[in-house]
This record gives sequence, C-alpha cells and structure tokens, in this order.
Amino acid sequence: MTIGQRLAILGALAFLALLAQTLIAQGTAGAGALLANPWGQITLADFYLGVLVFALVIFHFEPSPLRAGAWVLALACLGNPVAVLWLVLRGQRLFPPKA
Repeated sequence: MTIGQRLAILGALAFLALLAQTLIAQGTAGAGALLANPWGQITLADFYLGVLVFALVIFHFEPSPLRAGAWVLALACLGNPVAVLWLVLRGQRLFPPKA
C-alpha cells in the first residue's frame, strides 16, 4: 500500500469519526437549518452532483451491477470516504503501476 493510499484512508477514517461524533452529539436536528440556508443548499447540491458523477464511474468500472449499486448507496449515505475506499480497493486495476 502506497503512502498516498494510507493518507487517503486516514483522511476517510477521520471524516467518518467526525460524522459519527456529530450524529451522536446532534442527531439530524440541524438538517432543517442547513436546508434553510442558501449556502447549505448549494453545498448539498454540490455533494449530490459529486455522488452522481462518481456513481457513473463506479457503474462503468465495477463488474457487477448489484455490487455497483451497493457502492453507490453507501456513497450517497456516507459520502467521500466510500469513494476513497473504492479507489483504494480498485486502484491497482484502474491505474496499473508503470514498469
């Protein structure tokens, strides 16, 4: 595993820890305030645009449509840490090392 992959996984784990801490401390109580704020709306739209684009990448490269659907569902629920994990797991196949 390369240093870049290790750093990506570390960043993804840090984000998931922050997400878990926020859900435990706040629940989903702040969602209404987020959607009431125009910056919250544009941030949410940006997130789901990224999910859509990365979902297309996953469906293109993942051999099983069922597995691709599971990855996309996880991506929509948990965000970029899932994208990082998918890239780390599929990276050798997508980006073979140069000889």
